[in-house]
Amino acid sequence: MEQQTFFEKFKKNPFFWIFSGRLFFLSLNIFFILIVFIGFISLVSSILVDDLKDPTNKALVINPMGPIVEQVAGSNDPFDNLSGDLPRELYVGDLLEVLETAANDERVKSILLGLDNINGTGQAVLYDVGRALQNLRDAGKNIIAVGDSYSRSGYYLASFANEIILNTDGAIVLDGFGRSRLFYKAFLDKIKVDFNVFRVGTYKSAVEPYLGNEMSDEAKEANLDYLNILWDSYKEVIAKNRDMSPDDIQYLVDNADKILTDSEKSIAEAILNYGLVDKLLPRTKTRSYLKELFGESEDKKSFARISGYQYFQLIQSERTQNLSDNKIAVIVARGTIVDGVQPPGMIGGDSTSRLIREAHENEYVKAIVLRVDSGGGGVFASEQIRQELLAAKEKGLTIIASMGNVAASGGYWISANAHEIWASHNTITGSIGIFGLLPTFDRALNEIGMNSDGVKTSKLDLSGDLTQPIDQGLARIIQSEIEYGYKRFIGLVSEARDIPIGEVDKIAQGRVWAGSKALELGLVDNIGDLKMAVERAAELAGIDQYTSYYPEQAVNWREQLLNRVFGYIGWTIPAYIRNNLLLREAVNILKGADKLNDPKGIYIICEDCQV
Repeated sequence: MEQQTFFEKFKKNPFFWIFSGRLFFLSLNIFFILIVFIGFISLVSSILVDDLKDPTNKALVINPMGPIVEQVAGSNDPFDNLSGDLPRELYVGDLLEVLETAANDERVKSILLGLDNINGTGQAVLYDVGRALQNLRDAGKNIIAVGDSYSRSGYYLASFANEIILNTDGAIVLDGFGRSRLFYKAFLDKIKVDFNVFRVGTYKSAVEPYLGNEMSDEAKEANLDYLNILWDSYKEVIAKNRDMSPDDIQYLVDNADKILTDSEKSIAEAILNYGLVDKLLPRTKTRSYLKELFGESEDKKSFARISGYQYFQLIQSERTQNLSDNKIAVIVARGTIVDGVQPPGMIGGDSTSRLIREAHENEYVKAIVLRVDSGGGGVFASEQIRQELLAAKEKGLTIIASMGNVAASGGYWISANAHEIWASHNTITGSIGIFGLLPTFDRALNEIGMNSDGVKTSKLDLSGDLTQPIDQGLARIIQSEIEYGYKRFIGLVSEARDIPIGEVDKIAQGRVWAGSKALELGLVDNIGDLKMAVERAAELAGIDQYTSYYPEQAVNWREQLLNRVFGYIGWTIPAYIRNNLLLREAVNILKGADKLNDPKGIYIICEDCQV
């Protein structure tokens, strides 16, 4: 028998070496070190909590180091970690718990917001966090926002502060909302690659980049409609918080160049004059100012403070456990809907269905709240999830769909059959349409002198051979399947929402709607956040006392260990390699291909649902 190399063995079983004779004791040592390290971290954490049981006379610092999300993304692929650039995300549920607790905590008098790094946060999440900040102000808490610069998202939250401080060399980016895409048709023609497109829906623009070189009028109409709703909502909040009018905000955005030129001052000074901030301070003076406000820290190097994380650990240790047997399972469905088992941050047809099944097989679970933040994905995986929810419904469980930033296409498919659908005012939903893509490379191969040829025993070619022009019989079959899928989509919406199918067809066609408009159209039942949806689930289930819990896909300890190892290896790779833009883009393209794994190649995805 041919002897396998180490790498061949590793590829077949990454963990073979753990149990091999030569390295067995080394493996035990590594494992022991890891246990000691975890114990040390736990000890340090407990000490920190013990030292911070009294946050009195300390500023509560909220400084997210990444986007605020519905679910922190994970990966079951250790090679993803070789980049050495692991995503830093903040779970919105933890942040809301901190803010809501602080509002009723007499020990907390002041909150300091650092909002430089929250790009990528969705509008619905911003709305929920903003409301929590408003509750803090209503409770008499003093909120200070400090930033070197503010993005559109950062300034939205900063506007809830009693005082906004901007760096003297800083800026605020208020650019409104927009939507643009790359169009590939001319490029594909040059490289002689054909994308055979199958779709239903006037507004189903996901496939437009393969059909033309500019956005269609229908897509522009639909995009501008929901973007205007989001923008109007944004302006109203900012204007109210800063004692301005929405027209003032619009004038500033439209005439920023003129305002800056006429003022003959820096960007920061012009922003101050316009009333968007209250103070301009460099970092050195900001530190001094915060010491004056909050007092000095024990080491005299900073101001007296407690981090959001430390406060979260504290309130967790002080929490009185609800011992009710009645449970409400809150299942988060964030990301692209993909076949198979997927990590957090992706919605797996198998893995998400398993979470739902485990919930409805638990005798103590009385209701399920499906928290959706997804622009869709594959039809097959979406239907798996919907069927599992129907099974839970048939058992008598209350099902509530709670829509976050996005619940469109496949995101709406899995929500439709809930007893009630709750959305945020700024949720992007709808996009009820369907499409299929099948690329063929025969012209490109012919261009370089290659040709595919052979024989077959039947007239109809169902192989989907990408080296040959698409068989017209196969094309008709795919288009028929797409049309059937669309009829099925609007049919299930019609039945679930009790809307005549003709009316559903009018508001479907792949068109995207904002949550407030979706309420008018009957696509959702109520406007509210996740907390309100959970309370409604308890009400419909007829339970007064309950415990909410968040089931998540279990990660094998070996996978966790391997991810850590590869993550550390990633940090040893030179930065100029890790940060190579071309390399990163290539990796992203390859990873994105994994999302298109529907068995039939049929998708319900909203590509225009990000702002």
